[in-house]
Amino acid sequence: MVITSLPFIQQGMIRYGITVYFALGIIGNIFNCIIFTQITYRRTPSSIYFLSLSIFSATYLIWLVFPIFYSLNHPDLQSQSLFYCKVRTYVGHCLGQCIRYTIVFACIDRYIITQRSFHIRSLSSIQMAVK
Repeated sequence: MVITSLPFIQQGMIRYGITVYFALGIIGNIFNCIIFTQITYRRTPSSIYFLSLSIFSATYLIWLVFPIFYSLNHPDLQSQSLFYCKVRTYVGHCLGQCIRYTIVFACIDRYIITQRSFHIRSLSSIQMAVK
């Protein structure tokens, strides 16, 4: 009896729990993109890092959560297509690594800004952040 109700509980948690997670994540990332594209924030390299972090995070959420929603009412494409399974996994890992690297670059930029040497501080620029 309990074992047969577990898939229904799992579907309910996915349908309602992940929906809230997804909606709040997308809304927050959109607000971040709006804020960091304003003229006052475009002057600092850290805003470039946070803007790219928001874009990567929104893409990551969309890439990983939409197939979960689709598989609630339709057959799971990952179990039917080996190519789709590999591409979805690979792109998901690449987006996750881009998020991590962006955070590391933002931390390095903030560390460089706190140095006493002018030459080291000059490494923190918008041109370097865009590269």
